Amino acid sequence: MKILIFSDNHRNRDVIQHMLQQQLPVDHIFSLGDSEMSETELSALNIIGVRGNYPFEPKFPDELVMDFSSVKILFTHGHTYHVKSGRHLLYQAAYYRQCQIAFYGHTHAYRIDEFPEAVLVNPGSLAFPRVGMCRSYALLTIRPTEFQIELVSLDTGECLESMTKPIERR
Repeated sequence: MKILIFSDNHRNRDVIQHMLQQQLPVDHIFSLGDSEMSETELSALNIIGVRGNYPFEPKFPDELVMDFSSVKILFTHGHTYHVKSGRHLLYQAAYYRQCQIAFYGHTHAYRIDEFPEAVLVNPGSLAFPRVGMCRSYALLTIRPTEFQIELVSLDTGECLESMTKPIERR
């Protein structure tokens, strides 16, 4: 199973199309907020969204917890967990919900952080990356015994960072 995750495209629909051209077909696509697109627009592209900190996404949930092939995942924008100040609140939320992975946005900086009970992943920004970083997104591949997370450059299609971890049955 392949799941595509992006964040912070800030109304730029072209970057979504570019990402889809690089990665389709995938099984699921998630926006982590600040898309500034309507639920109808995202649904037309088969994208499931959560609310960001911009006021243009009132119909989206603040976060989602979903289970894919025994991998429980938290999807959130991250601002409610104050991820610009640290990731400990997000880690606690993932831990208490028994999620193996938490995807978040908001900082516009891609990164993978592996903790004892959860992996925290920020796909970066599709439109406005932090200084010194490139536009990016995440690709999650779930296999029968492991999952792999790749952070991918939108501009080159190259893998920027990756990690593979066994699936822990909880």
